[in-house]
Amino acid sequence: MRTVETAQTFLTAAEVDALVGDYLAGMGVKALAERYGIHRATVFSHLRRRNVPSRRPGLGIDEKAEAVRLARAGVSMRAIGRRMGVDRKAVRVALVEAGLIVDDTDDSRLDRLAGSDLTD
Repeated sequence: MRTVETAQTFLTAAEVDALVGDYLAGMGVKALAERYGIHRATVFSHLRRRNVPSRRPGLGIDEKAEAVRLARAGVSMRAIGRRMGVDRKAVRVALVEAGLIVDDTDDSRLDRLAGSDLTD
């Protein structure tokens, strides 16, 4: 006989409406999962079923400025990400936008490489 380790939590339509409202107001998925007592994947499922566009995780304008300030002070991207609660990729995007690091996917760089002796 199989046993269930944790009880499932089913949300009412009104609770899903509230969850969607909280998400659209800016609340994060992790906080929503904790508030409604459900798994993060379930939060995404409810949002997807309601055709709510997903937010791309990243940094706001003020957070980007802080990331740039920290990077100029010598703090690593990983440490900045930990401090701000985002992954290293989000920090990297902010630093590329600020011109602190060069984006390797830049087309002009690829064109320069294509014209070099490396392609002969």
